[in-house]
Amino acid sequence: MNSAPEWVAALEAAERIFCLSHPKPDGDAVGSLLGLYHAFTARGKAVTLVLPDPVPGYLRFLPGWEKILVWGESPEVIPTQAAQADLFFCVDFGRWDRIPPALKELIDSQRLIWVDHHADSEKLSASWNFWKVEAAATAELLYTEVLKPWYGSRLPLPARVALYTGMVTDTGGFRFRSVTPHTLRTAAELIEPPFPLEAIHYYIFQRKKLSTLRLHSHLIQNHLRRIEGLPVSILPIPAEVLEEFGATWEDIETIANQILALEDTLLSVVLKEYPEATRLSLRSVGDFPCHELAQRFDVGGGHKNAAGATLYKSLEDAVTFTENLLRYEYADSLLSHYRTFMANLELQELAQ
Repeated sequence: MNSAPEWVAALEAAERIFCLSHPKPDGDAVGSLLGLYHAFTARGKAVTLVLPDPVPGYLRFLPGWEKILVWGESPEVIPTQAAQADLFFCVDFGRWDRIPPALKELIDSQRLIWVDHHADSEKLSASWNFWKVEAAATAELLYTEVLKPWYGSRLPLPARVALYTGMVTDTGGFRFRSVTPHTLRTAAELIEPPFPLEAIHYYIFQRKKLSTLRLHSHLIQNHLRRIEGLPVSILPIPAEVLEEFGATWEDIETIANQILALEDTLLSVVLKEYPEATRLSLRSVGDFPCHELAQRFDVGGGHKNAAGATLYKSLEDAVTFTENLLRYEYADSLLSHYRTFMANLELQELAQ
């Protein structure tokens, strides 16, 4: 009989577990952390959850979100918890430069279980790495490769809610090309009754503030631009517009996907004006590689169809840089990918 893998033995023996995810956390980061929390605490383990930035408001319906410590708010507590930890988890990021250096110093790579699905990742653990680019979400990989094999039975409901939220947000409601039969089978296991499916989808996809819809309408009407001859929609967002509407960056979290839905758009680019830099959200359909495009900026990476980047330029200069990059270096690729994408949308021949 084969013995259990070393990581299983380490997890069984661990009494205190320290779990970390990335800045500007999304549903996959928060869902993965809370999936770990509810699974581990159900087995009597003490768990510390840490994020560099606060949990976004739209994810604060998740049970246990308030358990997550924020680095800037708990600079004394977090190092103490890390020093007492028997085991570490890093989830949904695969480069140490994504994490504040002081946080990185707290992680012992010899006692680290790393779980991620980003294409541009580098193995972070000296011992146990779970890295599959073909996974649609880190939450999917975390469930199938770590929690399900270790837990041995159906996870507690709060853990399943958290992991499902990670999957549904990172796949755009199971719409993206990253979704596979395995993804849907995993989701089917997670939503075994009793499960609050309608509530989760309401909080993520339906609940909108009127002020947010007005902001989006204003931005699309007054700031959206196209690159002539290319299937690209670009939306620069000046910080003063958010101030005018009394909004935050969280209020435009989904707008890159909204403009991607516009007719004749293969790639959407949202540029957000920050004091020190311009941050970009890149979204695409088909096989156009957002993560490769993101690497052409000062900092960038992510998935094929969803990536982020940073330019240490003013908003105006960042828009010029981005438009020139796409017009002069990516025009042929954009048009080729768009033709292929449109051809693949033709379904009539399936009936023949």
